[in-house]
Amino acid sequence: MLVRLCLQNLATISDTSLELGRGLNVLSGETGAGKSILIDGLLLALGRRADTSLVRPGQRVASAEAYFRPEESGDEIIVRREVYSAGRSRIFLDDRLTNLEEVREVVGPMIDLHSQRTTPALLSRRTQQGYLDGFSGASEHARWVRESFQAYREMIRRRDELTPTVEKLREERDLLSEELRQIDEVRPSEDEYRSLLAERKYLESSADRAELHRRMSSELSGEPESVSGRLRELLGEASRMEDDSEGLSELLQQALVAVDEAAGWCERHLDDMEEAPWRMEEIDRRLDAYSRLLARCGGDIGHLMGRRRKLAGRLEEMDSLEAELEDLVEERITGAESELARTAGELSSLRREGAARLEELTEGELRMLGMTDARFEVEMSPPPDDRSVEIDGGRVCSDGAEVPRFLFSANPGVSLGPLSTVASGGELSRFSLSLRLALAELRRHPTLVFDEIDSGVGGKTAHLLADSLRRASGPERQVIVITHLAQIASLADTHLAVSKRTRKGMPVTTVKELGPDDRVEEIARILGGGDAAREHARKMLSSRKG
Repeated sequence: MLVRLCLQNLATISDTSLELGRGLNVLSGETGAGKSILIDGLLLALGRRADTSLVRPGQRVASAEAYFRPEESGDEIIVRREVYSAGRSRIFLDDRLTNLEEVREVVGPMIDLHSQRTTPALLSRRTQQGYLDGFSGASEHARWVRESFQAYREMIRRRDELTPTVEKLREERDLLSEELRQIDEVRPSEDEYRSLLAERKYLESSADRAELHRRMSSELSGEPESVSGRLRELLGEASRMEDDSEGLSELLQQALVAVDEAAGWCERHLDDMEEAPWRMEEIDRRLDAYSRLLARCGGDIGHLMGRRRKLAGRLEEMDSLEAELEDLVEERITGAESELARTAGELSSLRREGAARLEELTEGELRMLGMTDARFEVEMSPPPDDRSVEIDGGRVCSDGAEVPRFLFSANPGVSLGPLSTVASGGELSRFSLSLRLALAELRRHPTLVFDEIDSGVGGKTAHLLADSLRRASGPERQVIVITHLAQIASLADTHLAVSKRTRKGMPVTTVKELGPDDRVEEIARILGGGDAAREHARKMLSSRKG
């Protein structure tokens, strides 16, 4: 429930506040007094787009502060909106800076506003569908259907995109697979290739090294005239010397050992080099395999390995596309069809059940407003082919398995037709009010706001309208009405008068809660003024009490 609205520097309002209670709250006043500015202020607090033209001339910032008391909790919720003349705006929830989306989510369900300005929106089929789904408790299901439909259409689009692409890639895939097979048969490695080249270069010089080792081995040992042979002869001669023979013999013995070791080293390396021709053949066979592959890549091993990675990546991408297409065709599309059919079916059930109840309640409200012959029907048309898909023998679009539309007839013998073609301005206004009151039965908004819905209404219809508004209000619902009708004003539980005067050359709008005597005067003013009007006002107020 909205318990207080405080406005500052908003158009003609300098600083005013109004206290609101349960039941029927009426705001009345002369035309142009600023009653609709109060609604603009409330809309700002509810998260409507800010307009800097609302900031009072000469002021830097305008503010609208709304106090709500949820039925389930005694804690007040305070929303404050600040609009700056420079163009920006801020919004606070319980003194915490927040965003419009959060405020709309928190306080949106608490209040429903209807005005002459919103009535034309009722002609939109989308608006009608939104009302039906909200009334039927199907808004969430409608969202699921939209999301399921979009997901399904996206899968179909992706399938149709992939199918020719995969078919075209299959020929390329065979060529790429064969090329990769040839490369993988060789099992190339950049490190191995460079190692083979280095080893081959080393083995190419092995013949010269072998000859040198052979000659050195021969000269060091084996022959009588070799270094080893001469050392042995000298060692024998030294052993026969009488003086210092032991020192010389030891040195010669050491030299002989070193020469024999050098000769052995040469012999061992000669044995290793005997394997060189065989190893060279192995290396050449391996390098020939590399050469056949490198011929396609400019002879560069880096390019070859890059080509191998590219082939593997491209084939992996093709595998992924084929797997995606197979998954789409065999599982995902089938599952999406089932999900769309299920959610659309649930939505249809809720809508048809809700439509029957909404028709009944709305026609009842129309009768209360004197339109005893009026008829209302929610038409469920099949979706058009150009924006729907066929599922299980029926068609489904983003709106569901049917497209709801409101049909209306105000007079007997007149066929039902779309609101835009069969309802006059007055009939549309009364139908809109009847629909709002019917919706209120189940939408459970604690607060209903009606801004000048009585335009062009008088006589018996005015009494019927007043009775409907009175009936819509009560201990569990707050109704706020801006009106020019005495019939409505006389039924108010809380009556607020809006007036405008000039202060320091500027218009100033004020709001005052009326007591019993002031109410008589205000209702008399609405009736035209004078003693007769004053007496009539007293009777209207007295009749309400009775």
